[in-house]
Amino acid sequence: MSNPHDGEELDQLLDFIVNAPADETLIKMDCNDCCEKISRLAEQVANGAELSEILPEMQKFMRYWGDCREEFEALVAVLKQEKALEGFDFSELDNSSLS
Repeated sequence: MSNPHDGEELDQLLDFIVNAPADETLIKMDCNDCCEKISRLAEQVANGAELSEILPEMQKFMRYWGDCREEFEALVAVLKQEKALEGFDFSELDNSSLS
C-alpha cells in the first residue's frame, strides 16, 4: 500500500539532490572544529544580524543540513536569552517559590 507522504519525501530528496549547496568548505566543515566561527556567527545573529547577509552560503547549507541548523538555532536562542537576562538580579527571587 502506498504511503501518502511518499511523494513529499521523494520531492524533498530530489530537492536535496538538485539544490543542496556543493560548497566544499561548508561540506567539509565540522561544527566541532569550527566552534569559534559558528559561535561568532550565532552571536551576530542573536544581536539582530541576518545570516543571509553575513554568510549566505551558510544559510543555504543549513536549509539542507537539519542537525547543523538545529544546533545553530539553539545556540542563537541561548545567546538571546542570556542577553535578555543581563543585569537581572536573581537574588530578588523568593527562595520559597523554588521549593
